[in-house]
Amino acid sequence: MENELILMGRRLLKAYARRDYLAVSQMAIDYLAAAQRLPNCANYGNAIHQANTMLGLVELENDRVDRAAAYLMDSARTPGSPQIKAFGPTMLLADRLLAHGQRSAVLRYLDECRSLWMLNFGTLWRWRREILRGGTPDFGANLSYLTDYKSFG
Repeated sequence: MENELILMGRRLLKAYARRDYLAVSQMAIDYLAAAQRLPNCANYGNAIHQANTMLGLVELENDRVDRAAAYLMDSARTPGSPQIKAFGPTMLLADRLLAHGQRSAVLRYLDECRSLWMLNFGTLWRWRREILRGGTPDFGANLSYLTDYKSFG
């Protein structure tokens, strides 16, 4: 059953890499439904985070910034996972929303991420400070965490 979520996640990320946004939307919805059926799987938290991130990225492609921001917050409403606790959540959608001027949404997201990313060593605080100063943080590897099919699973 755990493998089901991993395979679904990998297919979702491959569809996103191909820019097949119609498939991404449906796959993300299916991924969320599968995760709800398997809440005790170790990949449950990743599924919630990834699916909502992908849905938000698709909304941005369709110029629905407010809906994308809502998905950003939904992506933080996960119990987390070993990967998120150690390496942090993806910042891909947050980065794109900053480019659309959604600073307050991203600041709220960073606040939510504090309970998810136990080993952030002040990174969330530094990113928050950069945004409050009007800048855009260098999210580094967090732009690809849980969004690159080559390294997922």
